[in-house]
Amino acid sequence: MSVSSFLTDDRFVVRVIKAHNDNPSDTWANSYEFKATVDGSEAQLLILGNVVVEFERLMHKNVVGFKRLTISTWEADSVPYDPESFISVNLNAVGAIGVVSGVAPLNECLSVARVCATGRFGHIFLRGVLDTADVGSPAGKAILIDVPNVQGNINDAITGSDLADYLGVAPDGPFTMSLINKTGTQVRSVIGLSAAGVSFLPLDHAWFNRT
Repeated sequence: MSVSSFLTDDRFVVRVIKAHNDNPSDTWANSYEFKATVDGSEAQLLILGNVVVEFERLMHKNVVGFKRLTISTWEADSVPYDPESFISVNLNAVGAIGVVSGVAPLNECLSVARVCATGRFGHIFLRGVLDTADVGSPAGKAILIDVPNVQGNINDAITGSDLADYLGVAPDGPFTMSLINKTGTQVRSVIGLSAAGVSFLPLDHAWFNRT
């Protein structure tokens, strides 16, 4: 696989690296997997990357800075080094959502389920998204106070970024967001994203943090 040109069914990982503006040296990332539905080129991958960045920007508070976008082939890093296996783009953007009562601690994440037609859902853990006004603890466990409102924010970000073109078994875009197992033998299309609650994760959790 290559990022310069690709074939139908080739798979890629899009990562968006961010930081809190008050502590820019401590970065984290969220990763998304996609499968190509047509043959294509680097230009289409860059469009996809910009769509993912815009989706995240429309979800995050304006204290989160977007630092870098990487797009890599799904295959493990090659030895020897292969410059055709990834793209890296510097970013200079901030989240689009204003702070209401205060940003929730960065280890307090919005869990977004990646919904598939069959099998288990995947999850994206987004930090720097929740406001303290979004979270309550009526029985000592953190929950979303207004799930429909948070889901509305997700839906608006999907629409505003054109990420909807990349969701579903037969998407409009040249890629479909996917869940890919460790060996690459199972690839399931993501048909939607839904608010799945509040999750507390260490700041260096491997599922969503890359330094």
